[in-house]
Amino acid sequence: MENKNDQRKQIEEKLIAKATKDETFRANLLSSPKETLETELGISIPDAINVKVLEEDKNSFYLVLPPIINPETEDELTEAELEMVSGGWGEGFGETNYVTITICN
Repeated sequence: MENKNDQRKQIEEKLIAKATKDETFRANLLSSPKETLETELGISIPDAINVKVLEEDKNSFYLVLPPIINPETEDELTEAELEMVSGGWGEGFGETNYVTITICN
């Protein structure tokens, strides 16, 4: 079974590849990221999830830090997280989580 980081990386790679080739898709990601991701991935992102798309230029570098995870529960998934992993996105996302897709030039 893939872990969430591998799954996220694959999704990000797919989106970045498309945004590199398709200027309309890129513009939509920048102007309406949540709606564009929902359409592209065929998912519904909960209202509590904040989606940001940042576009780097040659003079910028963005580092996205993941949420802090309690080491005691790191390998234990809640029922909601298990559902999310098996079926895509879901209610397993908390209000403090977010998705960031960085589009690089």
